[in-house]
Amino acid sequence: MDFEAREDRDGVRLSWSALPKSKIQHQRNVIPMGALYTPLNNKSTVPVLDQNCIINCRTCRSILNPFASYNNGLWTCQFCSTSNQAPPMYDEAGQPHLPPSLSPDLTTVEYQTGRKRLLPPVFFYVVDTIFENDDIESAFQQLKESLIISLSLLPEDALVGFISYGKHVKIHDLGSNDNISYTFNGNKQYTLEQLQSSLGLISSGLSIAGLKQSNEGGYDQLIGNVGKRFLQPVNIAEYQLTNIIENLVVDSFPRSEYSERPERATGAAINIAALLLKTVLGGQHQATGGHLMVFISGVCTYGPGKIVHKLLKEPLRSHHDIIKAQTTTIQAPTTSQVAKSDAALFKQAKKFYQEITKHFVTLGLSCDFFIGSYDQVGFYEMDEVCCKTGGSVVLSDSFSTAIFKQSFIKFFKKQEEEDDENEHGEYLDMGFNATLEVKTCTDLKVEGLVGNATSLPLNKTVPANERMVSINEVGEGKTNSWKLCNANPQSTYALFFEKLDSSHMNTSTSLQLLFHYEHPCGEMRLRVTTVPISIIADSDAVNLEAGFDQEAATVLVARDAINKVKTGQIKSAKDSVITKKLDQTLIDFCSRFAVYTAGAMESFRLSSTFSLFPQFLYHLRRSPFINVFNSSPDETSFVRHIFMHEDTGNSLLMIQPTLLSYDINTWGSVVDETTGEAINEPEPVLLDSMSLGPSKILLLDTFFQILIYHGSQVAEWRKARYHEQEDYEYFKDFLEAPKKEAMVLLMDRFPLPRFIDCDEGGSQARFLMAKLNPSTSYAMNVNHFYGTGSRNDVFTDDVNLQSYMDHIQRVVVTSKK
Repeated sequence: MDFEAREDRDGVRLSWSALPKSKIQHQRNVIPMGALYTPLNNKSTVPVLDQNCIINCRTCRSILNPFASYNNGLWTCQFCSTSNQAPPMYDEAGQPHLPPSLSPDLTTVEYQTGRKRLLPPVFFYVVDTIFENDDIESAFQQLKESLIISLSLLPEDALVGFISYGKHVKIHDLGSNDNISYTFNGNKQYTLEQLQSSLGLISSGLSIAGLKQSNEGGYDQLIGNVGKRFLQPVNIAEYQLTNIIENLVVDSFPRSEYSERPERATGAAINIAALLLKTVLGGQHQATGGHLMVFISGVCTYGPGKIVHKLLKEPLRSHHDIIKAQTTTIQAPTTSQVAKSDAALFKQAKKFYQEITKHFVTLGLSCDFFIGSYDQVGFYEMDEVCCKTGGSVVLSDSFSTAIFKQSFIKFFKKQEEEDDENEHGEYLDMGFNATLEVKTCTDLKVEGLVGNATSLPLNKTVPANERMVSINEVGEGKTNSWKLCNANPQSTYALFFEKLDSSHMNTSTSLQLLFHYEHPCGEMRLRVTTVPISIIADSDAVNLEAGFDQEAATVLVARDAINKVKTGQIKSAKDSVITKKLDQTLIDFCSRFAVYTAGAMESFRLSSTFSLFPQFLYHLRRSPFINVFNSSPDETSFVRHIFMHEDTGNSLLMIQPTLLSYDINTWGSVVDETTGEAINEPEPVLLDSMSLGPSKILLLDTFFQILIYHGSQVAEWRKARYHEQEDYEYFKDFLEAPKKEAMVLLMDRFPLPRFIDCDEGGSQARFLMAKLNPSTSYAMNVNHFYGTGSRNDVFTDDVNLQSYMDHIQRVVVTSKK
């Protein structure tokens, strides 16, 4: 089965495309039944149908699809077995025809709903103004330049607002030309009523009368006069907002520079922004979607959400401190002279941001973090705000780096689409205020969703929904619908299902994914994807194997493991606990699907369909998602957040990076028979220390990093400037080839990866060594201790893949079934 072709067409990858009839037989297959769904997948063109083509089941509200039974105007819903009358349809000549949604090619189709958004999308800026030392001249100025550029990238009618903060929080008035702002105490956690009273917004919000009128009034009818001071269309407010940004000054409250951190009220600024938007937009959150963009240049040390006190002698929390705070009760401070982090702050910050998250989910807005800091800023505590609202995160050392500036521009990437009048328009490549709903047949139940989304209450007005929800809970569970807020073409959600016994008559089952979202053109749309799944006999091992997607299975297992760590379902978040669970999963998997003779390791075999899964799991347990050694809590939270967002291909790249090899000894040796020209293509090689070599250039892609590694011989020739001599043009081409390949990889990646150029033996080479399978390590090579070790020896105590698999095989073949 071509799993990638279905992903390109429907945006769906299943762990199992064929399921056994019985529940108990499926449980023996170890790997859960799951789907990775990318609703705005742009690898193929999705047909758009008129709203009149939407035909619902009157019982379960599913949509007519190619797999429903249809006969003489009656169709039977495969999800609830209800018979429905299809409305008559006619072509332009007045001849009757079948509903277009029955076409076998329309497994994924998008419908226009005829409803328009009431308000344009909101883009609200929350900007840190505390910068120190060289950052005042470079990072702060370049941040302001990036903010001004971004105004020109927004849709003309987008609503914008602006808050700046340092020790205190300022809401800027966009309705005045005098640069008026309202200052709030950064040390106070304001309530909605307090904010409304301070701004004179008691009777503001969306006008109910305006909502009942036509959409033609738009912004003028729906936003109160007072609210217009803080939220205006960018085409009206651009000049005033540009002046505000240009006139921003660094927050410079006095402090002891060498013993104290600056007082920064990040939590208070986000809280005030959420309350302001809730006040201006009122309770009618269906009116719009959008983004709250938070720019952070340092750690929160003041007010609600702070994670460390201002004294520099107090260290920022580490993974060890967080584990200790989660597994023990907070004790009174001791009289020890050793400075320790305050565990109470971690728990208070987590609780604070959980409350803020609810505001954004209610409003349908996503919260994005753009971080420019050499140290941690407390993203570990804040991550739930962007995770549950589908927000984006860019983590960089400074706002002056290319990682921030180019990623920020890519955030506003445009797509070109043809409208009803066959005119092309450019729209932001994202969907706003989105929700996802899943329909299942009687032999499947929804266990939950793992990804950047929030569960919605179960809609009990549709009785069939209760039957579709499992009592087992995975991630965001106990429902079949979720709030996604924002989605883009890479946004991917992992759905987990419980398999029940199928009736003897069933040869297939189905899933239907209903994605409601606000298209950037302003129209509310419904994208429907229906996925058939084969039901096979319990003893049909051939078709079971053919329907197994080991790549999707790896990503689903990884998401489930990471989610359990993040949400505290694993009581101790230590690496050893997580890796033991993954190891047990692999042992059970090999026991189920490997062919072997008991007690004979050499007889162990896995078919090609299953053979890559152990390798993926080996790299997963060594990845920064699981192994947090040498990573800060912020870095760990960042990589996990990105992993929960990306599609199957990119997720696998994060688990097992790709490695390309350029060898000077074979460069240009292959010749195209038709043209006679040399073919200079890199060779994909194993992610293994055996792939190292003095005559090679290696290109490593970990998704987060693009690394070019020069072997010792290549590095020496480059330092001798051979590539600058006329007789060595081929060497110049050889050096440029991996850089050109790296540029291709960098072109569409978001966020922009860190680019590393290093030589053998250099300090930066450690990033490559950490990813390689240490098949040759100092511990295995006794000659290394006598100074005659191999150049390829890796200085690590990690077990290599071969030893790991030997151990797994030994456990499997010697265990008693």
